[in-house]
Amino acid sequence: MNAISIGPLVFDGARFAAVLGLLSFFVACGITARMQRGRPAGDVARWAGAAVIAWIVAARIGFVVVNWSEFAPRPLDTFKLWQGGFHPGAGWVAGIAVFLLALLREAKAVLKPLAVGGVAALIAHRAVTAMLPLPDVMLPQEQLVAVDNSEGVQLAGRDRPVVLNLWATWCPPCRREMPMMTELAANTPGVDFVFANQGDSNGQILGFRTREGLPLDGMVRDPQSRLMSALGAFGLPTTMVFDAEGRLVAAQAGEVSRAALTGMIEKAVGGPE
Repeated sequence: MNAISIGPLVFDGARFAAVLGLLSFFVACGITARMQRGRPAGDVARWAGAAVIAWIVAARIGFVVVNWSEFAPRPLDTFKLWQGGFHPGAGWVAGIAVFLLALLREAKAVLKPLAVGGVAALIAHRAVTAMLPLPDVMLPQEQLVAVDNSEGVQLAGRDRPVVLNLWATWCPPCRREMPMMTELAANTPGVDFVFANQGDSNGQILGFRTREGLPLDGMVRDPQSRLMSALGAFGLPTTMVFDAEGRLVAAQAGEVSRAALTGMIEKAVGGPE
């Protein structure tokens, strides 16, 4: 899957690209500021910080506006930045606005570092994105186990889009996103949701389900965590969306938002991206 593992940390490809782009921006700004004479490097750092904050806020607002139907019933989800969900176009508009503000306020010595930093961030982001494309993966022919051990459950061959969520009861982000996912599953006809638990016992799964008041629909066990190896998943939770032919069309490592998951599903069913 298009994710990066650094020690115990696992980054989704898109998130890793964003982090590397951010680091590249600050490093390029700092180096350029020290290479030129003019305003102190502290001034450049302040303007660079303002540009990054403006980018993040505007990109998040843009994402929320575009997906307002998902955020309207739960407006506080707007502040869950750790789930991801940003509109790059809106972010770049805000970044350019900070650049123009610096020009109007005669902070001309910061313009070159900001411009160089912006270009470095864009190049780093594009490079990582190009190096981590979505892999050509098919839904595995894997026999999973029903939570009540009543029967085996075949993963592939469903002839309809599938949302596959790899999770475990010990995983905090898995627990946080599960109520949203089960609710979305109940309200998304024509799409199968498979919640493949990785390595927990029946008792652990049923205890979690009882405490959280969750349905058992779609919950299965992968006792040996074979799916993680078969799909190249580095950590939990991992959510992967397959089309009706079983081809992977979207994936995210880490906690996913309702809006982002809805967009992933739209790719599988052929709706708007």
